[in-house]
Amino acid sequence: MVEQTYNDELWYANFRITKGTFRFLLDSIGEEIYHPDTIMCSSISSQRRLVLTLYFLASTAEYRTITNLFGVSRSFVCICLKDVCGAISKCLSKVISFPQGDQLLHVIDGYERKWGFPMCAGAIDGTHIPILAPTESHAEYVNRKGYHSILMQAVVDCDYLFRDIVIGWPGSVHDARVFSNSAIFMKGNEQKLFPRNLSKEINGEEVSPLILADPAYPLLPWLLKGYPRNNEAQRREQVFNYMLSRARMMVENTLGRWKGRFTRFSKRVDMEVCTLVSVTHASCILHNLCELQKNDFLPLWFEDKDEDVVVAPVEDNVLSETQSIRDELADLFSAQ
Repeated sequence: MVEQTYNDELWYANFRITKGTFRFLLDSIGEEIYHPDTIMCSSISSQRRLVLTLYFLASTAEYRTITNLFGVSRSFVCICLKDVCGAISKCLSKVISFPQGDQLLHVIDGYERKWGFPMCAGAIDGTHIPILAPTESHAEYVNRKGYHSILMQAVVDCDYLFRDIVIGWPGSVHDARVFSNSAIFMKGNEQKLFPRNLSKEINGEEVSPLILADPAYPLLPWLLKGYPRNNEAQRREQVFNYMLSRARMMVENTLGRWKGRFTRFSKRVDMEVCTLVSVTHASCILHNLCELQKNDFLPLWFEDKDEDVVVAPVEDNVLSETQSIRDELADLFSAQ
């Protein structure tokens, strides 16, 4: 029925990826999700399995509704989601990668051109994915707003692309703890995240690539956040905080576009945590594919976005090197 009666507009409204992107996906993972017919019954095609998964991600329909629409059992829906999302993560994992070489230069140039922030290589933030209470250790998953969730930490670039993600920590965990246990934190502290010879002189200070963060993260030589907000803040500090906040909005916009396209993650997800981690990872890959292949994001999709939990700021033992970088940038912005 979908193939025969759905025009491009109706297809896009239901599955939220273009038919061209769908064909690319099917070519990429079709063999991985193919199941041959058996003596007992005919197998469901790879195409139908992928369509079911996309419909699940792009809607908040209950399992009962999906089983009725696709003429399958609830157990099949669960198995199908695991298989298809696992295949997407296996075959297309390189779609999410931290920028290197020319890609890194493109990101840095994009942030400076769009937001006037030099040497910015990305922005980082966390978001909560609502879930039903798990059967085990359910209290650990209650976040500051009082509902159960898992955390996703995301680093994004200037083109709404996920560049690094960490998924699965309980909702009660602070963003700084997730960050301190991530691979990007270890690489950054070991000076393996960016090329050592990549820097720019700003007001006499050599500034290497930086990732922008909010007050929930620590201040590091390669991770920059704003000055503490108080009534006695100098104008230069206020200007710096504004410039950083404006550039850092890319991560909030990216998360909003991801949740807007795949509305499943805006409502409470009825799924085991381990399976949800796999499904979420696959959805981030799909988001990047949609952005890379210029699938339009419709403004009405933003209506599904929920407000995230406000996280307490982290107190810093500020290094002189880190402080000088922030001060030089503050002087640069206040002089403009």
